[in-house]
Amino acid sequence: MTVDPASRPSAALLAEAADWLIRLEAAPEDHALGRAFAAWCAADPAHMAAFAEIRRSWLAVPEGLAAMTPPRLQPAPTRRPRRGRWAAGLAGLAVAAGLAVVLLPGLALRMTADAATGVGEVRQVTLADGSRMQLAPLSAADMQLDGNRRRVILRRGEAFFQVVADAGRPFVVQAGRVQVTVTGTGFEVDRDDDRVMVAVRSGTVRVEGPDRPAVQLTPGETVEIPADGSAPKHGRIAPDAVALWQDGRLFVDGATVGEVVARLRAYTPGLILVADEALADRQVTGLYDLRDPQAALSALMRAHGGRLRRIGPLLTILDGA
Repeated sequence: MTVDPASRPSAALLAEAADWLIRLEAAPEDHALGRAFAAWCAADPAHMAAFAEIRRSWLAVPEGLAAMTPPRLQPAPTRRPRRGRWAAGLAGLAVAAGLAVVLLPGLALRMTADAATGVGEVRQVTLADGSRMQLAPLSAADMQLDGNRRRVILRRGEAFFQVVADAGRPFVVQAGRVQVTVTGTGFEVDRDDDRVMVAVRSGTVRVEGPDRPAVQLTPGETVEIPADGSAPKHGRIAPDAVALWQDGRLFVDGATVGEVVARLRAYTPGLILVADEALADRQVTGLYDLRDPQAALSALMRAHGGRLRRIGPLLTILDGA
């Protein structure tokens, strides 16, 4: 559903929609609740827009809530549902979001990955060859180091590698269809559904993408390979700025507010909603403290004309001032 930014749902209406979402999920077979929900949607087009917004944002949380669907709507009765219960519903939202945090990056992934991290968790893994892998929050990887093979499969998220040199055994990181090969160096690989990004702090790496010539990267060079097959994007940063998240910092240059919020979600228990598309599209350059993501969100809103509203301990809504 496309909504005119000028008529996007208010924070209060999003909170009410969140209440409906939690109650519908908790009682999918409650037909009376379904009829009440249908009546609420029919009472005002803004209600359905708010529900679509909250559900779209909720489902964007990786895997933990992917199966959530509202019940089939029943014919609407003449009475309207009672209001004023959304505060209780938000308590349910907080509990459900907290459970999602525990489950992320998905039970199946956490149970099958050799190494995985949760929200706000950074983990260092020393590999069998002495190389070190640092996993950022909400990341998962498998290790295959035996005989002549040194391979790590980055299944999701971000990892920084400090590789012990061994000319006879190249070290390979596989991230989807992108392969990074080194003999000994320090570099970062960042994988999500849309792209794989590689950045080099020291040494040289070889990056191979699908149907693309391999490229060599030296310190300070980056390449972003989109999943849609479009052309890779090359860039440069200070080598010391590679994987700043290890020091609890996030530096962005020309990212959007929405992209920064997406990064901060990995460090923030609960749910962060951006309720204003114009705000989400504003470009950002800045340095943010990942150790205090709520302070980072507040600084982001102050600098870019937005407003932060916390509803309970695990729901944060951002909208235009």
